[in-house]
Amino acid sequence: MTVYLPNIGVTSCSRAVSFLQNYPQNVVGSFWLMCGYGFETDDIPSWWIDSGLKENQAAAILDEVRLDSFVKEHSNPLYLGFCIIVISDSENPINLSYMIQHLRMLWSEGIELLDIMSQHNIPAYTEVTYPEFFLNYRYSSYRDHGDISLKKHEHLKKSLHNWSALDWEDYCSYLMVKHGGYMLVRFYDKSVTRVKEQVEKRVSEGNKPLILTEGETDPIYIKAALSLLNQDQLLKQVDIEWVGKSTGQGKSINTGDGGLKRTRDVLVSNPQFIENRKVLLLYDCDTKMPNEDLGEFLKTRTIPKIEGRKVRKGIENLFPDNLFKSSFYELKESVGDYGERKQNEVFKKMEFCKWICEERRQPEDFQDFTVIIDFIKELLK
Repeated sequence: MTVYLPNIGVTSCSRAVSFLQNYPQNVVGSFWLMCGYGFETDDIPSWWIDSGLKENQAAAILDEVRLDSFVKEHSNPLYLGFCIIVISDSENPINLSYMIQHLRMLWSEGIELLDIMSQHNIPAYTEVTYPEFFLNYRYSSYRDHGDISLKKHEHLKKSLHNWSALDWEDYCSYLMVKHGGYMLVRFYDKSVTRVKEQVEKRVSEGNKPLILTEGETDPIYIKAALSLLNQDQLLKQVDIEWVGKSTGQGKSINTGDGGLKRTRDVLVSNPQFIENRKVLLLYDCDTKMPNEDLGEFLKTRTIPKIEGRKVRKGIENLFPDNLFKSSFYELKESVGDYGERKQNEVFKKMEFCKWICEERRQPEDFQDFTVIIDFIKELLK
C-alpha cells in the first residue's frame, strides 16, 4: 500500500488532476477534510455534510460553488483542506492506495478536482473523521500503554508535519473502514458492470466469429500471417481484435491475460451475449490457461511455447531468433535507492511489429503461426 504525502503549504493539484483525468476507472472515491492545515476546528456548514447524501456528491458541492458558498477565502472554513483520493489496483482491486492532496477551493485546485469527479460520478465523502478526532480514537487508551503512546499522541497532534507515511496510511485506512464501506461496494459494482457492458457491446458489433488476443500487436501479427501464408479466405471469415482498449498517451485498460479472463467470466455468466457469434479467446504462451470449449460458441486456446527461443513470452515467441536484431532493443538507465546506476535493455515491441508485418513481410518468418491457423479453422467448424 502506497501513501503519497502532501507537501503542506503547497497547493499545486496538477498531479491529482492528471491522475483523475487519465485513470478515473481506478478511483474508488475521495474523502474531503476541510480543516485548514490539519487541526482547525471552525464550524462546517450543514450543507457540506448533507452533500454526502446526494447521488453525485461532487456535483452537489459544485452547485454550492455556483451559489458563492466558498467566498471569503481564508475566513471560510471550507476554503482550505485536504482531498484523499482512494485508488484501486487495476490488477488486484482489493489493493488500495491513497493520494493525499492539500488544496484550496479554487479553480485549478479543489474545484477542478470536483469538476472531474462529477463527470465520472466519483464519490466525494464529506462526513468524515478529522485528524484530531482520529488521534483521540487511536490513542484514547494511551494510559494502558504507558508514556510512549502518550508522547506519540502529543507529537502527532502538534502538526501534520510530524506525520510519517505510516501515520497517514493508518489514518487513511481508518477512514476507509469507518466511512468507505459503501464507497468500495459501489466501486466494485461499477467495475463489474463496466466490464460487462464493454464485453456485450464488443460481441454485438459484428456477426463473424471473433478472436480476442492479449496484446495490441497480436492481431497485426495474425492478420499478416494469414495474408502471407495464403489464408486470405480464412482472414475474411473472422474478426481479430485486441481485448484491451487504448486510453491515449500509450495507456490501455482491460488488457493482457487479465482482460481475457474477465471477458471469459462475463461470457460464461451471460451466454446470451454469444448466441449468434462464436468467440475464441487466444492466450499467449506464457499464460497457464487450459484449452477449453465452454459451450458451443466460446473457446479458449493457449499458443504452445517453443522452448529454447530467444523470446520466451508473448506471441513473439513464434518468431525465429535471427529476426530480433540489436536495433530493436533500447538501453535505458535508471537510478536506484542508493544512487547506483542501472542499465536495462527494453524491447521496442511496436517498432518490431511494424517492421516484420509492413516492411519485411516474409512468409517464412510466420511458419510457426500455423498453430493459430489451426485454432481458427477449428473455430469455424
